[in-house]
Amino acid sequence: MDWIVASKIVLAFSILLLASRADWKTREASDAYWVVLGVAGMIFLAVQIHLDAADPSYYLILFPIAVFFLDIFWDRKGVLEDGLNLVPLLLYVAALATLAWLVLEHHGDAYLWGLLLVPILFFLFILLYQFDLIKGGADAKALIALAIMFPLYPQGDVFPLIALPTEMSEFIMPFPLLILFNAALLTLAVPLAMLALNLARGDVSFPAMLFGYRMSLDEAEKKFVWPMERIVDGERKMNYFPRSSDAAADELEELREAGADAVWVTPKVPFLVPITISVLISAFIGNPFFLLFH
Repeated sequence: MDWIVASKIVLAFSILLLASRADWKTREASDAYWVVLGVAGMIFLAVQIHLDAADPSYYLILFPIAVFFLDIFWDRKGVLEDGLNLVPLLLYVAALATLAWLVLEHHGDAYLWGLLLVPILFFLFILLYQFDLIKGGADAKALIALAIMFPLYPQGDVFPLIALPTEMSEFIMPFPLLILFNAALLTLAVPLAMLALNLARGDVSFPAMLFGYRMSLDEAEKKFVWPMERIVDGERKMNYFPRSSDAAADELEELREAGADAVWVTPKVPFLVPITISVLISAFIGNPFFLLFH
């Protein structure tokens, strides 16, 4: 595994580990983690273009990547919010024009399409977040930053264990999508943990026992949990998939007023933790779907 690949994996894992620790303790992660990860990814991308002796015009891809990425953290009015805001409008027009020129100039070069995976994955992760398929804003930002750091699969002399069958495999499931997929698989351990906990307690209530556990109201108000029960038309109703909201405190208070002492809750699992683990699994083991092509 060459130095640039090893450096990217170590840096990305270290930043994610720090962010996961913060997410576990407070269920929040500073944007600084993602800015550092994304900017480092752009530096690595520039170094890689140089090492590959690619056409110098490919350095231009860094401009739209920087515009799209840093705009996520720029607290500003929208392009058409309270009138026309020229600065963000001109930046986006220039970024899109740069991409258009690169496509027209190098549309037949596979190297360009590897670089274009970065902005494509940007918009894909934003869409997944908008449709609530990626729950947390920090999770989406982490994946976007990882798309800059790893637009293509990190490959060394031995790793990943599951080798890419063809060069086009990069585009079948890009590496950042593999990280998301493996992270989602890791979260399947949560229902198994809930099941084991409830069986140990002798608290058998199917299917609630797969998604949460009972907790006193006093404790629930202090923990990172969502209530799986709520009061509807004066009756306690079960909701196995509570959505994140700011109404959890109100729902717990309504349950208290209805005479509840303990309720079923589901933990707020910090998704950054499986994302962090997934980076190592994805980098060193690889994509199991590629076994179908060997």
